[in-house]
Amino acid sequence: MKYIAEAYGLWFEGSSSWLRLMVQPPVLLPIRFVQNAVNMDMLFLEDYFNSATRTRRGQLYQKDGMSSWAASTVSLFPYNNGLHTTNVFHANKSYKTAECSVNHGWTVILGNNNAESHWTVVFSEKVGLDAYYLTLKSKTYFGVLPEINPGVIPEGNRQDILQALDAVVDAAPIQAPQPVIDACRNAACHMISAKFPESNPTGKKDLGPIVRWLNDHGCRTLGDIADVINQLHSRAKANAAAQHGTRLVSQRDTELAVSAVAFMLQDFGWAETTI
Repeated sequence: MKYIAEAYGLWFEGSSSWLRLMVQPPVLLPIRFVQNAVNMDMLFLEDYFNSATRTRRGQLYQKDGMSSWAASTVSLFPYNNGLHTTNVFHANKSYKTAECSVNHGWTVILGNNNAESHWTVVFSEKVGLDAYYLTLKSKTYFGVLPEINPGVIPEGNRQDILQALDAVVDAAPIQAPQPVIDACRNAACHMISAKFPESNPTGKKDLGPIVRWLNDHGCRTLGDIADVINQLHSRAKANAAAQHGTRLVSQRDTELAVSAVAFMLQDFGWAETTI
């Protein structure tokens, strides 16, 4: 069974029979589960974090009653053993490998009530008795888009829209301009079709005809915003520069397309707006 323990303001890791100092200060976050209330004091020990893909991977621990180890079994390197004032190493608190079962798709909350974030369990893997690994994907958009209030999105379109917005956020930090603009165009089609079902009654229209419908029905600001994405999409095509003499799309253009999607979210009342 793997353990982590805190003493002297430092963290140690090991087993029930030995511990060593974690020289690199660990990233430890309180974790709790939304759908399934696991009534335990639990910690998430982060091994990997990627802000571009909004993923975290780490180990899951639960609070344990073990409070002491023989001093001779604890390594304080690179500190000297002067911290051992007795033959017993006393820990302020200790945690062991979690013994609960975590399912894919569960929502977890990292942090405490003053600063917390919501994540989805993508993978849940247990390696023998030694480690319980969770791979998490953020349910927030890390500033790429405003945070969404899913409850106000039309229910019949909600899943498609959320998936389209996820594609925008996933592409924006790491992809070339064309895939990002393509993702924005797809998201705009889904969003406008949901807000104005009569603009796309069959669900088969591209953004161009939807833009024309908006302009014909007095939605000129929204039509102009959507047309920006549509025109950037045309420019991003491989033959556009040669055929029309336009420049290649740039990272600045992708930022404009993403900002247009953000404008729609706020204009539709689907985003958590801040002043």
